[in-house]
Amino acid sequence: MNEILKEFEHYVQTQQYDNADSLIESLLQNSVIINLERREALTFLYRIGYVYPETTLKLCNQRNDIPRPFKDTLRMASGDTPSLRLYSHADTLVSIKTALMRHKPWLAKIFVYRFYRQYGLQPISLVKYNKLTIGNNHKKLKKIKNNQTVSIIVTTYNSAKFVENCIDSLLNQTANNIEVIVVDDASTDNTVEIIKKYPTIKLIELNKNNGTYYARNVGISQSSGQFVTFQDSDDWSHPERVSIQLQDLLQNSNTVANFSNFFRVEEKTGLPSCRQNYPLLRLNISSMMIRRDKLEEIGGFDDRYRIESDKRLLNALLLKYGKSSISYIKLPLAVGLLRNRSLTTAKDSGFNKYGYSPLRDLV
Repeated sequence: MNEILKEFEHYVQTQQYDNADSLIESLLQNSVIINLERREALTFLYRIGYVYPETTLKLCNQRNDIPRPFKDTLRMASGDTPSLRLYSHADTLVSIKTALMRHKPWLAKIFVYRFYRQYGLQPISLVKYNKLTIGNNHKKLKKIKNNQTVSIIVTTYNSAKFVENCIDSLLNQTANNIEVIVVDDASTDNTVEIIKKYPTIKLIELNKNNGTYYARNVGISQSSGQFVTFQDSDDWSHPERVSIQLQDLLQNSNTVANFSNFFRVEEKTGLPSCRQNYPLLRLNISSMMIRRDKLEEIGGFDDRYRIESDKRLLNALLLKYGKSSISYIKLPLAVGLLRNRSLTTAKDSGFNKYGYSPLRDLV
């Protein structure tokens, strides 16, 4: 980490936000950004881009080696609509977002099709009414025979608005031998009634709300699969997610667990978005698929905490089995819902405008 980023993070973590603002503003008056190595410059600019999009764009213009898609996301965050450009792979999401902002849903549909094709995945039409709509597609794909059972554990809490999309995506997986377990963490809406409409799903109702990780551990204890994976109740999985992650584990006996990528869709606007602005395609920490015996060895999730225990579990796996035991499948195998009331965005558990959470820093 370069020194200027260290200084910025120090001000943020000690909540000296005026000093952080002054530091960034001072960069416009000197050549610090110009003199940084490209990798260091990008790391810094990506970090501050969602805090100060307009200032960051000005800093980007001091160099000629900054990715154009990143600058487009800064323009979007500043309230502008950039020119429509055709990007590739992960940056296709920037093209999709621009097309929707310019009210060209037909073009966004083409870009979505191209996006999945570039990754060798079956294309899914997610565009509806000039928005990306999770669960819009119900395309049935050919099932792939797998002898091993995969247990998929979903935890719910007042998830009535979006849980059907989540479950439908799991029941539409190409993997044919799956067990879907939904653990409801004492919802007060009609989530449970919705789940009961699915006769093949195993529903576990908790009487007290103890948090996602406690509920996941309950689901693990009641599952039977040789492999276990997870999905948040406001996420949607591509039909090939489970089969691709399973094949990775079957083909690599030394791999203990794997993760895949996803992008998020903002609930209100229907646009691909992320808290950090860029890149839009990111690691999906909730997508972990793990061998049951290794999960039992590690002891499951640390459910003393309501946040960040998925990262704790990953760190425990790395410590016990080493970096080579974890595989990262860089394919867009899920779509998440970016909403105001999630653990990531809620005032008491989420990040503030500076990308800092005092509560998460404590744990």
